[in-house]
Amino acid sequence: MEANRYLRPATLEEAHQILLQDPKNVLLGGGLWLKKSTSFANALVDLGALGLDTIKDLGDVVEVGAMVSLRDFELSPLLKNIQGGILIEAVSQIMGVAFRNSATIGGSVAGRFPFSDIITPLLALETKLVFYPHKEMTLNDFLSFKGRLSDILTHIVIKKSQGPSFFKKVKTTALDFAVVNVAIANIDGKYRIAIGSRPSVASLASKSMEVVNNAKNLSNELINKAAELASEELLYASTGAASAEYRKALAKAYVKRGLEEVSK
Repeated sequence: MEANRYLRPATLEEAHQILLQDPKNVLLGGGLWLKKSTSFANALVDLGALGLDTIKDLGDVVEVGAMVSLRDFELSPLLKNIQGGILIEAVSQIMGVAFRNSATIGGSVAGRFPFSDIITPLLALETKLVFYPHKEMTLNDFLSFKGRLSDILTHIVIKKSQGPSFFKKVKTTALDFAVVNVAIANIDGKYRIAIGSRPSVASLASKSMEVVNNAKNLSNELINKAAELASEELLYASTGAASAEYRKALAKAYVKRGLEEVSK
């Protein structure tokens, strides 16, 4: 991509004002997927000097700064025990270590990339996003939001839930994007099912979740019904990597397998 200027503001207020000046001023983040978002920027705004690269324990939640690299995210002891380590399992499958040293968690989330491997498990957990200057929303609401946000994502806040979880990334080779990815979390007996790379951005399988969460016991029949619903209620599309029918079949198979695992 091309850019006229590179700016490194000293405060969030300064960064925000720069973004408001021109819709072609864009945040840099890790900078690895910018060319997938835009071919030209009037100004690249680097948030690297704003102290957004820390991971903090805030009691019942973990607060992750938007500029934390995926590698630091992967190695954080504060994240490895959340929901059986589902986040670490997912992020460790993203490209190689050199890539994860540069990519940021904020860029990965804010980009709402359809192929994202980390958005899917974050969506299966209780995840909230904090924006500057005054906005907070759930990750689910953010992914459903239409249009461009002028606010700056500063932190990802993840509830320290415990329980069994399941993550599966189906890929052709180790460094490929996912053909489909599935994350399921059993949080205090309630199930959250997220499916991504369909090839659209991850979504919750709400009807499937309703079936399992309204049941007293998860029988094989109910699990099969929930898996079938998950494959039918969300949209799947064909690309050069896989057909829509194949993606649906994969989603059905891995939702079934995941529910069997997390309901034991």
